[in-house]
Amino acid sequence: MRITLLLTWLLASLVCAVVIDGRSRFSAPLTPIDTEAEKPSPLQLTIKVVSSEYCVGDSELDSLRLKVHFVYTNAGGQRLILYKGTPLLSRMMISRNSTDAAAKRFEVNSSLTQVTSGGTKCYKGSAPNSCFITLPPGDSYEVETTIGFFVVRGDVREITGAVQSGDHILQVEVPTWHESNKLAKELSSRWQQYGILWYEPITSAPLPVRVDKERKIADCP
Repeated sequence: MRITLLLTWLLASLVCAVVIDGRSRFSAPLTPIDTEAEKPSPLQLTIKVVSSEYCVGDSELDSLRLKVHFVYTNAGGQRLILYKGTPLLSRMMISRNSTDAAAKRFEVNSSLTQVTSGGTKCYKGSAPNSCFITLPPGDSYEVETTIGFFVVRGDVREITGAVQSGDHILQVEVPTWHESNKLAKELSSRWQQYGILWYEPITSAPLPVRVDKERKIADCP
């Protein structure tokens, strides 16, 4: 119970976002990740790590906090309309290696439900307003955020919800829409001349991360 509460607090407190660029840049049960190889998603999410730090947790746990850029890329052939709200995590998955990640064998597989809304001002009008960004094919949009997960101090023992030192593979699932599907379909019909409104959750490409056994631990705010 202690680990579950700590993990929920960590995810809820660390996920924050600042829009890097309001324009396109050049460049609650758990369910399996949908990775249909024959039908890749037109919207791709990759993670770029900007910086990292270890934060003190309790007598056995620390947390690895990563400052990252979420990069949303239109890999399809049609314009996509993307809501620019805060990228709150709905799921975090950590595997021991790329083979385990592909087979959906996870060391950590945690789910988090958060509720937010853009308010009615975002959904009025015959065209998408500043709450949304339209991505032509090949364009990307970046958002800065912070994510983190628990690591076992000194590898003293295995702890559920935390990982030990070494190399791991990190993936996150991020909602792209925080209102009802009914509203999304209504807006899709209204704005179809501007592109396709994307409202499905998206799972990031696998990100290799390394957890150091010997590490400097900070008392993070």
